Amino acid sequence: MESQRETLRFVTVEGLVAYGETMARRPPPKGVTFPSLPATADRARMAREAIPKVRGFVDRAQQGFPDAESYRTARQSLIEEGCGGDLIVFYAAWNAVLAEGGLAPLLRGPIGSVQKPLGRRPVAIVPRTQLTPQLAEGRIVLDLGDDRFWLLPRNLAGRSLLFTMRHGVSRVESKTYRVGCRLANTLESGKGIPKADAVGAALARMVGVVGQQLDFLHLENYLDPRSFKHLISSSPNTRQLFERVSGALISNDQDVQAATVDPALESQDFGWVTGLEKAAEAEEAGRVFGVDAKTAKRLMKNPLYCYPGGNSFFDLYVNVVDGIHRIARSHQGGVASLYTHSSTLRALITYLDPRPFHEAFSEFGEYKEGQDNVVLLAYENGQLSGYSTAVGLSERERTAREAWISVERERAGRITLRPNQLRQVVALVSGGISPAPGRRSRSFAPAATVSGSPFTSSDTDS
Repeated sequence: MESQRETLRFVTVEGLVAYGETMARRPPPKGVTFPSLPATADRARMAREAIPKVRGFVDRAQQGFPDAESYRTARQSLIEEGCGGDLIVFYAAWNAVLAEGGLAPLLRGPIGSVQKPLGRRPVAIVPRTQLTPQLAEGRIVLDLGDDRFWLLPRNLAGRSLLFTMRHGVSRVESKTYRVGCRLANTLESGKGIPKADAVGAALARMVGVVGQQLDFLHLENYLDPRSFKHLISSSPNTRQLFERVSGALISNDQDVQAATVDPALESQDFGWVTGLEKAAEAEEAGRVFGVDAKTAKRLMKNPLYCYPGGNSFFDLYVNVVDGIHRIARSHQGGVASLYTHSSTLRALITYLDPRPFHEAFSEFGEYKEGQDNVVLLAYENGQLSGYSTAVGLSERERTAREAWISVERERAGRITLRPNQLRQVVALVSGGISPAPGRRSRSFAPAATVSGSPFTSSDTDS
C-alpha cells in the first residue's frame, strides 16, 4: 500500500475532477453514445464526502458477493446513493481511494465463481512433455501438431466445450485508440476480413478432423458444427467474425444457428474516453495532474483504475469470469462458439493463470492482440480448464517453441560426423514377439560393426 501511495502521489481529488470534466466535454465520435451527466456544483467537495462511502463499499466486498450481479448492484448503489448519481464524483472518489491503496482488498474479495480455484484445474490441451497416462486415461488423445495434444472426453454429459475467439483487425484499432463497448466497430476490409476467414478455415479443419476421429471410434459426434451455439457481443465486428467463421464451419448457411448477444462478451467500458487516441489520453492526464505522460500512465495501467464514465479492468474481469461460467453451465452437453474482444481474453487469461490476480495481471499486462486465434475452454465439475490455444499458438507457446528451435539449430550446428572417424555405433532395439526390430537390425547389419564384431540378426532377436 505504501508503494502505491508513493507511485500515485500526484493523484489529487481536484485533478481527478478536472480530468473527468475535460473528458466529459469531448464531443462523442461517430457511432458512440456517451453517458449522461447531471449538472453538479462543487464536485470536488462531493467527491471528498463520497470517499468514506467508497471505503465502506470495499469493506462490504471483503464479506463476499454471491455473484457478479450482486457486485454490480452494490457498485451502482454506491454511484446513485453515495455520489448523487454523478459519474465524475464517483470517478474522483473511487480513484482517490485507489491512489491511497484502499481498493487493493477488492482483488481478494470473494465474488462467487470469480474466485480462483484452490486445486489444480482440469486440462484440455497439453504439450507432449506433460502428457501422462493419468491425464489420458478415459480420454481420446488427438495430436494437434506443434507437440500439443487435445484430451477429448468420450461424451459431453455434464460437460461443455467453448471455442473462444477475438475479432481480428478492426476499422478503429484498439492498439492505438480506446475502443471499448460504446464504439460500434467493424472489421477492416484489407486485413480483418481475410484474418477472420483464415481463423474460420483453420477451426473448420480441426473440427472436421476431430469429427472423423469420433466417427471412427463409433462415438456421437458432439463436434457437429450444426449443433454449435453462437454468442457474440453487441459490437458489429464480432457479428462479422461469427459470419465468416460459421460460413467456414458450415457451407450451407441455412444450417447455421443464429448468434445471440451475451453481455459477458462485451469489451471494457471506457466512458467518455471512448474513441480517444491513447497517446492523447495520457498527455491530457499528464497536463491536468502536472506530470509527464509516462507518469500519468501509472494510474491508467492499474487494474482498479475506473475510467471517467466507464468502469475498471477489474469490473470487466468480474463480468467476464462470472459470465463465462454462466455460459458454460447453460450449455452443458454441447459446444458454444464465443466471439469477443482482446480485453475479454485478457481477463480470461488472467483468471485461468494459476497465480494470484496481481501477478497474472502483471504478466499479461501487455497482452499481444495478434495471438490466440481460438482458445478452447472445457467446463467440467464446475471448473473451467486451463488456458489452451486450439488454433494457432499463444504468445507464450510461440516464444517457447522459437526458443526450442533456436537451441536445436545451434546444437545441430555443433555436431559433425566425419567420414572414416566414426568408430562405434550402438543400436538399441526391443525384444518380444514382434519381428519388426529384427528386420530393422538385419537391414542395418551389413554396413555396421559393433566393437569390431559383426552385428548379426541372432543378436537382435534375443
